[in-house]
Amino acid sequence: MDYKLKYIVFLLLLLLLSCEKEIPIDYRQTDRHYVAEASVTQSGTKVRLSTTQDVTDNELNRHIVEDAVIVLSCNSYELRDTLLYTRNGIYTSESVGGPGYTYNLDIYVDGHHFTSSSTMQDVPDVKSFRFVWQKMFSERVLYGDLRIQDDPDRNNYYFMHIYRNGIGYRWAVMNDEKNKGGELQQLFGCTSESKMDDGDSDALQENDEIHIEVRAIDRASYDYLYSLQVMKSAGTNPTPNFTGGCLGYFSAYSYVNLYRKFHRNEIEEQEQ
Repeated sequence: MDYKLKYIVFLLLLLLLSCEKEIPIDYRQTDRHYVAEASVTQSGTKVRLSTTQDVTDNELNRHIVEDAVIVLSCNSYELRDTLLYTRNGIYTSESVGGPGYTYNLDIYVDGHHFTSSSTMQDVPDVKSFRFVWQKMFSERVLYGDLRIQDDPDRNNYYFMHIYRNGIGYRWAVMNDEKNKGGELQQLFGCTSESKMDDGDSDALQENDEIHIEVRAIDRASYDYLYSLQVMKSAGTNPTPNFTGGCLGYFSAYSYVNLYRKFHRNEIEEQEQ
């Protein structure tokens, strides 16, 4: 069984464990693989490095990688920066990215060498974000409505993440193929009105702290994140972003943050 298939099996096991019905599973040990979540932005550089674990392994700390050498470089100007280890598998640098430049990331650990590259994009032009009700049959459904003004001079790709009280809540990726140069819309399905009334744990509640992060990403980052988004329905693993067999991705991106509190009386009715 190759590592890709093992990774799929690992994720499927996690899904199965979320069900209430007890299902007998024949657990098998899988080979260890490195996982990197890496970025360079207008604020700095950060890499989180860990290893995969079996579903029966609850020792999270043993999967933190503390002894890697991670180097950020750029061929367009003099940059070769070795990141500093901080804690919990996180390596950082004060090196910031600039739009139009392509950055390379090299990870050296335990005899392995993993590489990835990414081109930083311009800061996204976020026009607005609001919550709206939409009527679906006999039920009203709450959506987060995000609008971005697209730049017509290039192909654009976006990653959008809503955080609720500091915890990831909804995310999506989008490209501009259907409306290049126009206003792009992303709707995030949040919850139904009845679930909100019932106090469902996944439903937004009064005074929740909402943080929306919008990233302008390159095509390679989009391909990885899109494949991650459709992974469950497609039955495949994410598109590889690193050479050498490392899981995860490296992305050079610009971003915009929006912050607000959720108030139910501010939800707008979606025009039909």
